[in-house]
Amino acid sequence: MRNRRRLTADRSRRRSPGQALVEFALVIPVFLLVFVAIAEFSFLFTAYSSIGYASHDAVQLAAELGNTTGADAAILQRVDQDVQAPADPTKIVSVDIYWVNTAFSDARPVSGAENIWNYDGGSHSYQLPDGSFILLPFVPGATGYPIANRCNVNQGIGCATSHATVDTIAVKITYQYVWITPFPGMIGGSTTGPRLTSTNIMRLEPVR
Repeated sequence: MRNRRRLTADRSRRRSPGQALVEFALVIPVFLLVFVAIAEFSFLFTAYSSIGYASHDAVQLAAELGNTTGADAAILQRVDQDVQAPADPTKIVSVDIYWVNTAFSDARPVSGAENIWNYDGGSHSYQLPDGSFILLPFVPGATGYPIANRCNVNQGIGCATSHATVDTIAVKITYQYVWITPFPGMIGGSTTGPRLTSTNIMRLEPVR
């Protein structure tokens, strides 16, 4: 009887390393999946935070400049400066500068009153408010919100038609995120990441 028990115990001990290996093989894929997912969503959150900061910074500048010649170039320069590593400025799709329709609560633009600047990675010369020139990787798309038409006068005196008071301006950044880790492929997803957007609005600073 004693020998039989000893034999059973010996067999149990011989199975233990193999059992541990099987358990490890079952657990490690789940552990790696969780680890990679945390890393990927950290990169995603960082990119979203970056364009959120850039949009907020740019709209503050837009509010200060109002209808100053070269305002859009200065806004685009600020966006290009703010979206930096670990975010990738080359993944910016467009920057939309528009007049906000304050009759609605969703920060939608007044119909047609948008300047959409598309990122193309080139070097295009634009004039800044101080008269100097800068090279920027943006080309104009829609041009329905001319700088000269922006109203920063409380009573709207001298402003373009339908601009009865100080404009509320928005800067919207669209950014194409690209997956960095193999996480999406591990769960059968697409290799193309989500398209992120961040919009901030602010009233132009009135001159009187």
